[in-house]
Amino acid sequence: MNKTDIVNRILTGSIDCHVHAGPGIFSRTGDAINFAKQAKAYGIRGIVLKNHQGITSDTATLVNKMVSGVDVYGGVVLNRYVGGINPYAVEIAIRLGAKIVWMPTQWAKHHADTFGAAQYKHMKQTKSVVDLPMKGISILDEKGEITPETKQVLQIIKEADVALATSHLTKEEIKILVKEANKIGINKIIITHITFTELWEWSIQEQRELVDMGATIEHVAVYCMENRYLVSPKEVVEMIDGVGYKNVLIGSDCGQLHLPTPPEALRLFVGMLLDEGMEEYKIHYMMKDNPIRLLGLG
Repeated sequence: MNKTDIVNRILTGSIDCHVHAGPGIFSRTGDAINFAKQAKAYGIRGIVLKNHQGITSDTATLVNKMVSGVDVYGGVVLNRYVGGINPYAVEIAIRLGAKIVWMPTQWAKHHADTFGAAQYKHMKQTKSVVDLPMKGISILDEKGEITPETKQVLQIIKEADVALATSHLTKEEIKILVKEANKIGINKIIITHITFTELWEWSIQEQRELVDMGATIEHVAVYCMENRYLVSPKEVVEMIDGVGYKNVLIGSDCGQLHLPTPPEALRLFVGMLLDEGMEEYKIHYMMKDNPIRLLGLG
């Protein structure tokens, strides 16, 4: 069997837990309906919509009515647009079907401090028509302790048994968050795009420590793509081997302009991993078994 057949076999029945679809505050190559149809064409079982502006679980409900043959899920990103670390936003998102709760992304204090604003240096963002302060969000108070709102959000996540994703917090915040989540019994924890090296770099030992606290490491296709290349496929494979494939989730994190569409990025990424010697059964697990577990699909 040639590589194309193997890649197609891996994609069939897979789930992409990190899809950036329009409409949104950043330009995208397609909307949620486009990407659902494309995923179906690639044989992908399901996609999870992520939008920096907030809730996507309601959008997912509508797309599921419009596109058959693929399952579309949503979540909520805790940026300023939903009030930041807002238990009320988390509760309503989950009541609308959210599967993943992402901590702040570009509104995280770490992100805003790193990039100088709540945006990305490689993406042009339209200036706000309202002159509001660009204060970043932290999960910690002035004493370095987890804020009451963050604890409330974690409790809601635990009770609903949905996934917690760490997003763009500092490494210190992520470690504290994972420790607290593990302590209260949250067993679906995603370390968001571990290879986003513009924000931080994680050693394999640090990743193992997160895994030991119940976390799953997310690797995404986008950072191996031309126009957004931050890490080599070889390095990705080394990291996966370092923590064990059963502790890894693979997604696309695509939808951005000048990049492959989410399903195409996954196709390319799978081919890269195979070229680096990654066994097919391991990729199957990271793209099927782990998403099923993290989304609570049984």
